Amino acid sequence: MAYYLLRARSTIFPKASPTLQFLRYRHAGQAMTMPSQPRVQKSAIIAQKALIGDAKTDIGLLTDTFIMPTGTNLPSLFKKPGERLSLIKIRIKQRIFDIRDMVVFKWATKQKLRIWEPKKVAPSLHKDMYTAFAEGDLDSLRLLCGDGLLNSFQKRIAVRRNAKMEWKLHKLLSRPKVVSNKAHHYMGYNQDRRQAVVRIHSLQSLSKFNAQGKLVEGEPKEVVEYLVIEKNYHMGKESPWYVWGTTEETTMQRFIEENKKKEARVKYAYQ
Repeated sequence: MAYYLLRARSTIFPKASPTLQFLRYRHAGQAMTMPSQPRVQKSAIIAQKALIGDAKTDIGLLTDTFIMPTGTNLPSLFKKPGERLSLIKIRIKQRIFDIRDMVVFKWATKQKLRIWEPKKVAPSLHKDMYTAFAEGDLDSLRLLCGDGLLNSFQKRIAVRRNAKMEWKLHKLLSRPKVVSNKAHHYMGYNQDRRQAVVRIHSLQSLSKFNAQGKLVEGEPKEVVEYLVIEKNYHMGKESPWYVWGTTEETTMQRFIEENKKKEARVKYAYQ
């Protein structure tokens, strides 16, 4: 059992800035094959962007995004029962607030929520994004990523110069799971936002071409990622889903730190 509580690799790509660092842990999951997904449908996405404009302004992770910790990040019920119960209470409370925000969003925007849509689109966004990054395909990345993530990818592609890579998703080790699903209505701004965090547990590999142009196969590795995807609504027009970046589980320490930052922002706003 202890084997499954170890942390898995966060990403098979070389380490990058903190924006692209993924939480690492291992968890049991039944292997399943990855359904074939089409590559980026550029014409459709470009058409939608023409209607709504480029609204991928990076305002960050929505406030109070809570992801229940697992494995070694989850406090023991026997050693730290207080922390464990506190996290459970926080999760329940936040889910209630998320439902309230969904109701406000629905009432204010008259948009369809399609709550389960993130679970359907996240795997293809994940696959297309990493394939495009490995290939250095900036045109596809512009359609798939938010501004902050795109900027990070551009810098990493520039640093590796002409190095060629090939990323491969072998299979999903468990079904994608929506661990956070939020909607926010910005009153008076004709701007609204949906943001979801989807847990993707997969077996993937990164291969590189050597100086002779021969592909050196990379070893398949287990990776767990919390993919943050979002979409915008401006003047009643809806954008496609795109990738904001990744995040990590909400440990008790992280929750306390985020709460302090939140209190400081509120205090500053009322000064």
